[in-house]
Amino acid sequence: MALPLSASAEPVDSSAQPGRTANDTPPPDADQVEPGPTKVDDLHTSTAGMIDAAVRRFDAFFLTEAQETFEEDRNRLRLRLDTDYIEHHGWEFSPRVKVNFHLPGLGERVRLVVNDAGGDEEDEGVELEDDENDVALRWVARKGKKTGISVDGGVSFRGGEVDPFVRVNTSYKYRISENWRGQATNRLYYLARNGWRDDLRIYFNRPIGERFLFRSRSRLEYFEDKDSNPQLEQKFSLFQNISDRSAIAYEAIWRQDTAEDSIYDDEEILIGPRDKYQQVKLRIRYRRNFWRPWMFVEFWPVVGWVEERDWDTVLGARMRLEINFGWHAGSKLDE
Repeated sequence: MALPLSASAEPVDSSAQPGRTANDTPPPDADQVEPGPTKVDDLHTSTAGMIDAAVRRFDAFFLTEAQETFEEDRNRLRLRLDTDYIEHHGWEFSPRVKVNFHLPGLGERVRLVVNDAGGDEEDEGVELEDDENDVALRWVARKGKKTGISVDGGVSFRGGEVDPFVRVNTSYKYRISENWRGQATNRLYYLARNGWRDDLRIYFNRPIGERFLFRSRSRLEYFEDKDSNPQLEQKFSLFQNISDRSAIAYEAIWRQDTAEDSIYDDEEILIGPRDKYQQVKLRIRYRRNFWRPWMFVEFWPVVGWVEERDWDTVLGARMRLEINFGWHAGSKLDE
């Protein structure tokens, strides 16, 4: 999801300013004293302390570093619960935990990553089944301004089976013009049971003023264990910074999936069997900070036209609750 629109605003420690120490900081006025922490805050802080001291406040909105977890060295644990409704299909509930921990005891370049197979998790990626989870150790081979390379070794759990895998993650960022930035990422997998997979993504990003960012993402996926390849996707997104607590994305998506990856059951499909199905959808993603700096809610209304339903108009929606421990992206939307 390319270069940041602006530098991150990190909190300033007054004790580190010249000529001033933590001990001589004047106390706040009586009418400016904020209420003390509640039991909820205490519980969260103590839990987060086991992961990474405390939760950082969010800085900017747009997550402009696509697939940044390839080289990310900040500790994070993210809990998400997605509630989806798809017309003619019904309701689905999808809990998901994502982890990226720095393991200093194993070296400065080693991470523990959990459920990173889907990458952004903002779409129902066909590479991540509902019951699929993965755990891996990541070695960051290169972390540069333009190039990033990391190697993962771990196991995937799906349908009661354990599937060891090796994954190579690469990223290259480049400047196209004064306003346009590009990035290419590729994830190459080898799974002992299911063979080769590859996920190639090409991004083009352009900031528009101070509040908007336009992004084009082209995606090509290959799966050795699928009957029909490749699978293709094109997505256009316009991200808007609404306030320091909320963001919104307006998106248009075209995708081609294999029949086995269709969200619809056989009795819900209106046309004859085919190797691949296409879909077009328009979507709005709204994200807002809620109650605490580390808690967020999202709402996604969707209208689509899917080949399985003979191109009938299909309505859908997603509600998401997200809780973060350690570093998190704040109100930034995924790619």
